[in-house]
Amino acid sequence: MSCDENPTPEAHIRAQHLSKCFAPLTSRNLIRFLLPWPLKPTSRDFWALKDVSFEVGPGKVLGILGRNGSGKSTLLQIVAGRMQPTGGELEVQGTVAALLELGAGFNPDFTGRENALFSGTLHGVSTAEMKNRLGAIIEFADIGDHIDMPVKTYSSGMFARLAFSVAVSVDPALLLVDEILSVGDISFQARCYKRIEEMKRQGTSILFVSHDLNTMQMLCDEVLLLEQGQMITRGDPKVVTELYRDRMVALKPETDASGQDQSRRERGRFEKVRLVDEHGKSVQHAWVGDTFFAHVDFIASEDIAAPIISLQIQTMQGVVVYDLNSQTTGQDIHHLNAGDHIHVQVRLELHLCPGPFRLAFGMAILQDDLPKPILGSHPVAFEAISDQPAYGFANLHSRMEIQYL
Repeated sequence: MSCDENPTPEAHIRAQHLSKCFAPLTSRNLIRFLLPWPLKPTSRDFWALKDVSFEVGPGKVLGILGRNGSGKSTLLQIVAGRMQPTGGELEVQGTVAALLELGAGFNPDFTGRENALFSGTLHGVSTAEMKNRLGAIIEFADIGDHIDMPVKTYSSGMFARLAFSVAVSVDPALLLVDEILSVGDISFQARCYKRIEEMKRQGTSILFVSHDLNTMQMLCDEVLLLEQGQMITRGDPKVVTELYRDRMVALKPETDASGQDQSRRERGRFEKVRLVDEHGKSVQHAWVGDTFFAHVDFIASEDIAAPIISLQIQTMQGVVVYDLNSQTTGQDIHHLNAGDHIHVQVRLELHLCPGPFRLAFGMAILQDDLPKPILGSHPVAFEAISDQPAYGFANLHSRMEIQYL
């Protein structure tokens, strides 16, 4: 449903037919910039955004997906109030905290502590109150003594830590995030995602731009796909991210060893990858220690001799946490004929540390007695959750005992 049909009254963001046009600054165009009325677009102008409509209610996350140059950053700049749209209407309710580029809003000569205090006042929080919150900001950022050094000496990771810590400390009604978390380390990213989940539960609306499709599936309630400034679709995160992946694959030609383009050889396809609980319900937040089931269907499009089916669980950065395959479990698949359809189920006791992960299936064939990967499924993102903190990947459910002697 478009936002101009029965709009939700409590939406924190409501955009209707937003457009942004950039006119080239040439001598012939100069008169257009000097006139007192709005620019009238011409055929030579560039439309960074055209007729985009959406709304985001309290406690919801809308992911913005698209290739570089598709209009994602322009859209966030408009929502943040840093850029005026050429056309359309935008309604934003409440305080906005924007994480759009590293160092934005920070004075490079001020220390991290000074910038944190100053940034808070820009969001309407008094200096006295920011001083009360400073301890939590410094603890979350975890940049040590660098907090009292000029931010121009910071690495990109330290910038990201401080910027995120300050942004979430001002209790915004709307948080805008544009790829900035990708520069942080794994543990910091996990803490950020956990904090974003907390903000969702508290009613904060979030616009989230990322190229990490697994994170999109895990965090977002909806995903909006942009292409050349126009909205292609908006809807279920898994459906939209898979559509985006398919469109990207279609744009990338396969090459052989000589570098010549060739048609992609499909030996089959994986379908319906999902993680479900013991009642068969799909899950995105999986309780640590509980039993879950990973499911997938495979349909062969040609004969495959001695295929090997595998399952992997990885971190969001691609570190393999667990790998299982049909060869090591002794469940050999001797042959698949074209058109054969098989279903695979893997029972998992989720002894992971809390944090975001992704799950995927793959297929390999034996070549010179070694497995050669030939196909992989789309990954499914999920978050392992627990009321007991633990760090790392494997959760050994240890118990510590201390005796005084």
